[in-house]
This record gives sequence, C-alpha cells and structure tokens, in this order.
Amino acid sequence: MAANARISVIMVNYKVPLLLRQSLRSLRESENVNAIEVIVVDNASDDGSAATIPPEFPEITWIQLKTNIGFGKACNVGARNASGEYLLFLNPDTIVSHRTLSTACSFMQERADVGLLGPKILNPDGTLQPGCRRGFPTPESAMFHFFGLSRLFPRSRRFGHYHLTWLDPDESSEVDAISGSFMFMRRALFESLGGFDERFFMYGEDIDLCRRVHEAGFKVWYDPAIQIIHLKGRSSMRRFWHSRIAFYEAMIIYSRKYRHLHNKFFPNWFVYVGILLQAVIGIGSRVFRAGIACFIDIAIVNISLWAALMVRVSYGNPYSEPFLLSMIGLHALMSASFLSMFFYFGIYSNKRYSLSNLLFSSFFASVVFLTGVYFIKSLAFSRLAFAGATVVIVFLLMAWRHLLPRMLKRLKRVIYARDKVLIIGSGAVPRLLIQNIERQKSAVIAGIVWTGDGQRPGEFEGYPVLGIMGEVAGMLSRIQVDTVLIATPLPWYSYIIEALAKVKAKNLTIRWVPMELFEKKTAELPEIIPLQDFSV
Repeated sequence: MAANARISVIMVNYKVPLLLRQSLRSLRESENVNAIEVIVVDNASDDGSAATIPPEFPEITWIQLKTNIGFGKACNVGARNASGEYLLFLNPDTIVSHRTLSTACSFMQERADVGLLGPKILNPDGTLQPGCRRGFPTPESAMFHFFGLSRLFPRSRRFGHYHLTWLDPDESSEVDAISGSFMFMRRALFESLGGFDERFFMYGEDIDLCRRVHEAGFKVWYDPAIQIIHLKGRSSMRRFWHSRIAFYEAMIIYSRKYRHLHNKFFPNWFVYVGILLQAVIGIGSRVFRAGIACFIDIAIVNISLWAALMVRVSYGNPYSEPFLLSMIGLHALMSASFLSMFFYFGIYSNKRYSLSNLLFSSFFASVVFLTGVYFIKSLAFSRLAFAGATVVIVFLLMAWRHLLPRMLKRLKRVIYARDKVLIIGSGAVPRLLIQNIERQKSAVIAGIVWTGDGQRPGEFEGYPVLGIMGEVAGMLSRIQVDTVLIATPLPWYSYIIEALAKVKAKNLTIRWVPMELFEKKTAELPEIIPLQDFSV
C-alpha cells in the first residue's frame, strides 16, 4: 500500500486471475505510482488467486471474502479500507495507460463541479464501447434501443438517447451516466452518498450512483483524454445464467426505485412487461445458439442410425409396418443416450469441452445404447448395424467440431489473403514466434517493432524493423495489419492504448505472449509459443 495515497484503486475480482494480473501490471506503470494504493476485494473466487496474486504484487491490499456478496457491496468494503482522497472503481478486465490516473486526478482538481468522471473505453480492437457514456434509462429510450432505432438514427437526440450516440466520442462532455468499469470520484462525495446501493447485486449500481451524484448537485463527466481498454463481460461470462438473472433483477430494482420519474407516462405494468420481453428474447437467443449444436448432434445420430439400418437390412424397408414403432423407439433410445451423456459430461459447455471429453462421453453413450438394445429384445435385431452406427456417429461428431473448422480455415486462406501481422519484441521469444508463423504459414509478417537495447537494426530474422514502441500508432496508420503480436516483457499497455485511441483500426486482433515465458532460459522455451487472445 502506498503511503499517503492520493488515489485508492478498488477492484472487485471474481475468477479472472489472468486478466487481474494484466490490469495490476498496467497499474504498476502509472505515473506517480507511489501516490496510488490498490485494494483488491476477492468475491470468493476460490480459484487459488488468493495464494498466488498477493505474493506477485506485494504492494496491493488483498481482501478475501468468504462468499460472493456482489459488485456494489464489495466496492463498499474496499472503500471502507481506502485512504485516498480519490476513489477509482476499476474492473479487473481493464488495461490502463500510464497517464490514465494522473490525467483523471488533474481533471478533478480543476473541476470542483464534477462529482464522477469516466474515460473513453475501447474494445480490444480499438473500437469504442458505447456504454462508456449513457443516458439514464427510460421506457422510451429502452424501446428505441431494443428495436434498433438508435442504430438507424445515431445522430438523433431522441432515438440515440440510450448511448448518447449523437455526442462526438472524441469531445469531453457532461453525460447522464458512465460505465461501472471505471468510475473516478472524490472519497468525500462517495461517503456522503452512502456508497453503492447494496440492493443491486450486479449491474445497475453504476447508473444508480450516477443518478445520485446528479441529485447531489454534481456533474457526471465523460473525458476521452482518459483512455482504457475493457474486455467487457469476461467475469460475468463464467456464470451466464446467474449474471443474466442479476441483470434483469437490477432493471426491476432500478425501475421501482425511480418509478416516480416515469410513472405518469408509463404505468408499472408496461415497464415490467418490457423487462420481461427483453429477458425472454435475450435468454432465448442464447438458448437458441446453444441448441444449434444439440440439433446438429441429434441429426448426426439419427441419420447415421438410419443409414446403417438401410445398408444392413436387405429384406425390405425396416421403417415400414410392422417395424415402425420399434424404429421410433430405437432412434429415441440412441438420441437420449448421446444427449444425456453429452449434457452430463459438459460437451455443450465452453468451459468443460475438450476432444478427450467428447470421445469419453461418446464411448459411454455407445455403451448405454448397446446395453439398452441388448436388454430390449424387440430392438435387438441387428447389433452389427448398431455397432457400426456408433463408430460412424463418433467420427462425425468429431468431424463437425474439429475437422470442419480446420477445413474452412484452410479454404479461407486459399480464397482470402493471409492475415498481415506486426510483431512487437526482440530476442529469443519473438524469434521462435516468427518460426512458428513461418512453419504454419498462418500469416504474413509485415514487420517488427523493436524493443531491444542499443541501436535499432534494419532487420530481424529477415523482416524489416519498422520502428520502436513509441511509433506504434504511426505504423498502424501507415500499414494495414490484421493482428498485433506482443512478444516483449517491457510495459506495452500505454503504447497500445494510445495507438488504438488515435488510429481507427477496426477488427484489429491483439495477442500477447504470457509474461512467464520471458523468465525462462532460451533452452526452456516451448517449441510453440502460446499466445493470450486480447479479443472479446
């Protein structure tokens, strides 16, 4: 903890240790870092973070909670342990520039009328996150946003109210609300407002605080001179259903709390029906997307079984009377066997899915089906066909998940030009990275950004050295690249943030080599250099 801290950075962590480390590393590079204290409140992540992160960052204060008490309540816990004149509530899935905190502090010193300050928030490809400045939600603005009118008429003050899309994102301006991923304010004001409203578990507490700041006679301000990168929703993605329920619950709490502002125009039932409709469509679309994989699996299972029986049975159509009822039972048994095992072993979960898991669950599904057929004599008329069908099914299930994407990727390389890559770094790690790219023929290397000591060479591993870290923005504006690969242990956060803020580089992918690899000797480096994806 910094002595006599001027700024207290409060971060609420929930099961995002890699992102938290990146955020803490970027904070280490902040100007006047000795005047900053960082307080991490861990919402019962239970993932080993408490044992590994505090020793790696001894300057932080780590508060370990036994249960997940929600975002706003955890922020209040951190604020009670803060000593700074200013509080910054910062998400752990953010990266800050070295000037972010000092610029925010200077702004607040000059503007006594501003109570809450938010930055220009960038996606990892440099595009603007529209939620970094918002209008207060109303039934009317929510309806316009829901039906896409805000996208059709972004310059309209009425239709674009939800995200204030008529405002120039590069101009500083007063707004209704800012994003909860970065909220900078005076501690005295925060305490006078009683902190975050703890009725909001997750979502809604940031807009509620913005409204209370306005009611206290202060302004909420958006300043694009302050910039961060935000990997939106990484923590909530880990518990999708829980986070969705919390989101719609927050909408109801907010609506009830401020219904006196809209009740004369919209009755309560209208607001609640709107929230329910949005929940049905939002969650339904997620279920539909997840159901596509399910539908493909069912189709593979049933078509394979049908084909095996048609090839095996030579005495006529096995699906005609009097066998039709038995065939329906057979298809139902096989479908149920595979789907039940897939759900049990988590094949439809991004977190649990793997090729070995797919093979394992397919084997158990085949055993369950063949065992069921063995004991149901009316279905046991062609065990050879059943066994052959299960082999084909397992192959096709693997093919559409693994072989098909690879084939499409190769086809894309044939049809379209390969990605152009800019590599930042020098030394053994980028050298191996270049060898990986050359061997896989996965991209075209446009050039190197040199980070080594001494005089800058003209080329590195046969590729031109285009400049140094401080010139990244200029390079991205001159050269059209698809991917930036960061292979240096040096602080790169500020350079990348400033480059993305200056250059309109849509669909740019940024990936970086894990910091631990730079601590290894050259002989200990893996043959294939792993990369962390900085894409949402």
